[in-house]
Amino acid sequence: MGMIGNIIRVSQEQLNSFLENSETLENKIYEEESYEAEWFLDLDKSWDGINYILTGNIVGAIENEPNELQRALFSFQIIDEEQDLGYGPAHYLNPSQVKATNSELEKITGGLLKSKINGSTMNEIGIYPEIWMESESREFLIESFKAFKAFYKKASENNEAIITYLS
Repeated sequence: MGMIGNIIRVSQEQLNSFLENSETLENKIYEEESYEAEWFLDLDKSWDGINYILTGNIVGAIENEPNELQRALFSFQIIDEEQDLGYGPAHYLNPSQVKATNSELEKITGGLLKSKINGSTMNEIGIYPEIWMESESREFLIESFKAFKAFYKKASENNEAIITYLS
């Protein structure tokens, strides 16, 4: 099993309702058909590798206000501190923050993306799940990042908020 990164796209109105009553978020994400919905992205175990690409570090190493890329997965804007969706609460970005983050994500293309992946360093500092020296892990991370980037682009185009959580 392990820690799985999840992202959903929602309207500002839906985000507001989750902020008012976080139980409605659980109802949405744990519906059986949610995992097949176009507004849901399962990053599987690539989430920490993606976070490394964005931040150059491990989760929790950001000491100041995160920039657009650093907050793409963990915005430090929490829906409900008391809610645990598997490995803690959900983070969110509002639609204008999604647009700003997407603008920065668009700058990470082929060569730059590949240059940010260093399997030995990633394993050394403990980037989950510490598989980064295996031959297929690099391609897995690149494909996951591309899906992540496309998901943000769609949210930006649709003026949607993003919610991230680990399960």
